[in-house]
Amino acid sequence: MSLVVENLSHEYSQGNCVLDDISLTIEDGELVALVGPSGCGKSTLLHCIAGLLSPRAGSVQIDGKDVTKTKPHARGIGIMMQDQPLYEHLSVEQNIAFPLRARGEKKTSVFNLLEQLDVSSIAKQNVSKCSGGERRRVAFGRAIVIKPRVLLLDEPFISLNEELRERMREFIQSAGVSTLLVTHDVEEGESIADKVLCLE
Repeated sequence: MSLVVENLSHEYSQGNCVLDDISLTIEDGELVALVGPSGCGKSTLLHCIAGLLSPRAGSVQIDGKDVTKTKPHARGIGIMMQDQPLYEHLSVEQNIAFPLRARGEKKTSVFNLLEQLDVSSIAKQNVSKCSGGERRRVAFGRAIVIKPRVLLLDEPFISLNEELRERMREFIQSAGVSTLLVTHDVEEGESIADKVLCLE
């Protein structure tokens, strides 16, 4: 599925423009890294694409369909935010499966995902007891379990050691989903992505 953002602008308050006339294209199955200094609007752009924020101007299109005014849950987008909130009273498995339950879908894909993310050994553990790296993997699992049309990842490798970072990189690269990945690390973006875009 392709993602096209055209002339998108957003401001949090009058005169405080965070995004100004941003355009980008991600082809079907392409992985694009988005880099730029803190405060340049990287996370805001992801939130506008996902429908969590309404842009002041511009459009978001998925496979040629304008979804700018479509509800977030109906866009077919999986998003992993930098400070991803998890359901602290639920287990690792229940957190990852939650989007499927919300959609009334079966949890058939959860078991394999637990294995791939190396959290099967703590599947029944309450997520409140998880380490930072485990929580990042749970958050990623929640984003990918719905088999999204487009995947948005905000600093997905935070709190992961090098071995887990490499496994996550491989997982993301092999997913075959049109992906926009925010990272502060230009070298990391260049090593994993098909192309790198810079937001200033």
